[in-house]
This record gives sequence, structure tokens and C-alpha cells, in this order.
Amino acid sequence: MPFQEEFEKQSIWLFKYGKGLPQIVLVVGYLVLLNSEIYPEGLFLRKSTYESLFEIVCLSLSMIGFVFRIITIGYSERPKKEDSRGLFINQHYNAGAYSVVRHPLYLADFIIWLGMIAITGNFWFIVSFGLLFFLYMERMMVAKEMQLKNKFGFKYTRWAEHIPAFLPDIWQFRKSKSEFNWDKIVKGESGRLSRILIIFFVFEISCHYLENKKNYNFTLLIASTIFAIAHVIYNKKEMIANVRRWIVRLQ
Repeated sequence: MPFQEEFEKQSIWLFKYGKGLPQIVLVVGYLVLLNSEIYPEGLFLRKSTYESLFEIVCLSLSMIGFVFRIITIGYSERPKKEDSRGLFINQHYNAGAYSVVRHPLYLADFIIWLGMIAITGNFWFIVSFGLLFFLYMERMMVAKEMQLKNKFGFKYTRWAEHIPAFLPDIWQFRKSKSEFNWDKIVKGESGRLSRILIIFFVFEISCHYLENKKNYNFTLLIASTIFAIAHVIYNKKEMIANVRRWIVRLQ
């Protein structure tokens, strides 16, 4: 099989079945963190006077990725059913985050995951994650672009020729004409923010436990709980419907 076809085949397979890979890497990262606390040799900025600052930087990095994600989604106007395919491209891809990078959500997710992995403090694991995640994202982006080319044809190809795939070109930024959609953000992203915060809380409290520290900080847990409640409130109808479908399947 030619290399290009093999590459596209891998991309399609990952797009369909490989979306859980980052979660697997995160579990491995948690185990690396626990091992590093027991055997601290080779840690990067952990077990030092800058440890607290390093944890704040890691959390801030993930928050930067999350903010970029909600800006992308909040200003992205979904096409109406009566819109033509060309109008969809003009509305969704030519303004806001999509005017500077073709895959802003993948970029945002990479930054979010990088912050959560970096807190392990293990330099080689962080580098390995970066390389693995880049290869993973590369194939996901190829599969997505194949899907969009089949759907929108030449108009998508012409737009993609001028927009970088992963590294933003801020000089091409064009302000979105649509208003920021807070309802869409709270409904779709509050759960994601809750998960990010609880992951950092679990990582932090695990380290404190292994170090026999008693000064636990529950701020992240409280914030995570608040956003989780908001997610449940805004999605209760869909959640109830999913539970009913699950019960029907079991009967």
C-alpha cells in the first residue's frame, strides 16, 4: 500500500476509534506522577522552591487552552438548515479563530493536555507526550480535512491554502460578526472545565498525601463541583433522555 494511502487509512481509523488515547496517556501520566513522588530523581521543577509556581504555570497553561477553546466555539456560528454549503464555509471558517488556524479546537486541546501532563514534572515523559500527541493530532487533522473536502469541495480547499494547519498566523485575524454565545459555552464546556479542575485537584492532593502534607487546598474541588452542577442543570433534558434510552436497551 502506498505511504499516502497508509497514512490516510491510519488517520481515518484514529478519527473513528482513537479519541480515547489522550485519556490513556493521562492515566499513564498520573502513574508517572506517583512514581516520581516516590522516586524524585530527574523531576523537573518539582521538589524545589519553585514547585508551587510550577503547578500554577501548568494550570494556567491548561486554562489558556480552555479559553482559546471557548472563544473558538463561542464565536462560531452554526449554519441554518436553509443555508447553502458555500454560506456555511463563509460563516464558520473565515472569521474568529478559524481565520488564523485551520484546527483551533485541536490546538486548544493540545495546550489543555500539555498543562495536565506537564504537572508530572518528568521532563522525558513531557517530551514523549508532546511528540506522541503531535503525531496523534496530525492524523486526526488529516482525517477531518478529508471529511471537509468531501463535504465542501473546492471552497474548503481554497480556504485551507491560506490558513495554517496548527500554528496560528495572528496577522490574518478577522473579527467574527456573530455575538458570543454564552449558552452554548455553559451547556457544552462547563463539564469540560469541571473535568480539567478535578484532574489538577487529584494530581495535587495525591502529591500532598505521598509527601505527608496536611495543608490540602480544596479550591479546585469546589470550583469543579460548581461547574459540574452547571453542566447537569443545562443538560438535564439530554441526560434524562440518554438514561431512558439506556433503560429501554436493557429491557
